[in-house]
Amino acid sequence: MSGPHRADELYITYRPAIHARCKRLLRDGTAAEDATQDVFVKVLRHLDAAPPQEAVLPWLRRITTNHCLNTLRDARHDAAPTPEQPEPLAEDLEESVLARDFAEQVWKRTPAALRRCAELYHRHGLEQSTVAELLGVSRRTVLYRLADFTRRVMDFHHLAEAGKA
Repeated sequence: MSGPHRADELYITYRPAIHARCKRLLRDGTAAEDATQDVFVKVLRHLDAAPPQEAVLPWLRRITTNHCLNTLRDARHDAAPTPEQPEPLAEDLEESVLARDFAEQVWKRTPAALRRCAELYHRHGLEQSTVAELLGVSRRTVLYRLADFTRRVMDFHHLAEAGKA
């Protein structure tokens, strides 16, 4: 089947699964609805590249995942400026700067695979199973990477306290 009939078939068959995936990744019903429509617009544009029926769901899931991750990334960049905060006390400012510097140093010294895993889990709040799926690894690997990230943070913290970092 090809052309508009195939597009209709894909939409009718896979829309619920794609919408559920968008909702799980974006954690927002309205954004998930928009993303679902965007995904199927992309599918329609690239219908000639669609794989055979038995491979279409992984293809759709990959398009959906990429679209949702791009949406999350773009939202981070387009975020409205935060309201002006009151001037912190000197002591709070020093603590804030030290905490930010500490986080930067840990981040720079962490391997990319651990950083990506930690970012998706801690910063974006995705579930471990979703992180595993996005990274193409097992959930156990995600657990190991998160534990390794936490261990590195603690090790660096101990070194910093001892003045060796």
